[in-house]
Amino acid sequence: MSRMLSVFTEIVLPILILAVGIALSIILYKHLQKKFSHPVTPSYQKNSTPQVKLKENYCTEQEMVFLNALHKALPRDCISFPNVGVSKLIEPKGNLVDYKSVIDKYVDVCVFLRKGMKPILVIDLFEPSPVAQQLKKFDDNVLAVLNEVKIPVMHKQIQNEYNIEELKIEVLQKMNNSTVAYLKDKILDEVNKK
Repeated sequence: MSRMLSVFTEIVLPILILAVGIALSIILYKHLQKKFSHPVTPSYQKNSTPQVKLKENYCTEQEMVFLNALHKALPRDCISFPNVGVSKLIEPKGNLVDYKSVIDKYVDVCVFLRKGMKPILVIDLFEPSPVAQQLKKFDDNVLAVLNEVKIPVMHKQIQNEYNIEELKIEVLQKMNNSTVAYLKDKILDEVNKK
């Protein structure tokens, strides 16, 4: 009798515990799979009116002053846009963890080459006050992914007015050397055609 009890506790009982654990795991897995496999449904009814309102300004007046100056300072082969999603500038390579950490982030201004719309510079605008700077700090994850894809970041304090020539020099100094060389060649080609 003690031998049967010993066999039961040493062999059969652990197998039973393992089988029950596996069965419970399968049941839990199936339950969670059903729960999370359904598409997310909108919270409003199709016949009801969505509870939203128009945002009056896409950019602040100060941002518009900067964008106007930037458009004057950029070479003709470049264009810039405000509030660009980081997910529009990068794509995942293998592991999605880094991509998902920045998928819902935005940059203040992004400069593109018109041909191919390749992003070549990100501009982070910040207020002159220390409190505002602390509230809107540039995200380290965004900086890391932009560095990985070799998009330089220029941090620019918002001002009431901008010297276009100084801004042009500042922007060109922040761009990658290969981009500046490309722009220089384009400008020289235009001059030679005249």
